Amino acid sequence: MNITQIRNATIVVEYANKKFLIDPMLAEKGTYSTFPDTIRQDTFNPLVSLPTSIDNILDGLDAVIVTHLHLDHFDEVAKNVLPKEIKMFVQNEADAEEVKASGFKNVEVLQQDTIFEGIQLVKTKGVHGRGEEL
Repeated sequence: MNITQIRNATIVVEYANKKFLIDPMLAEKGTYSTFPDTIRQDTFNPLVSLPTSIDNILDGLDAVIVTHLHLDHFDEVAKNVLPKEIKMFVQNEADAEEVKASGFKNVEVLQQDTIFEGIQLVKTKGVHGRGEEL
């Protein structure tokens, strides 16, 4: 397994000859305004530049996992540059409908027993900051 942190929540996981992109925020540094209720109210987002090109991130990509639809986990650039046929895993039906509305055709809600091309994906609960459980 090879895990590469791109920035913030955006990571690439390479496992069993498959490449997964998780929580793609692919805009250039400083594209978006500050996020409410965060410490860094003086800095636009993303806070850092991509460490590699978008083409390198997308090269050989097999699937995308989006943990939730906040801008720092699935941004407008990702919506525009990801292939509309790519396998997209999302957390619930509401997210699936929104991702489909962005033009993605191969969207699946992640379940406890999801298998993708022989790889078991395990859905776990999480808490976003100090807020609502996802």
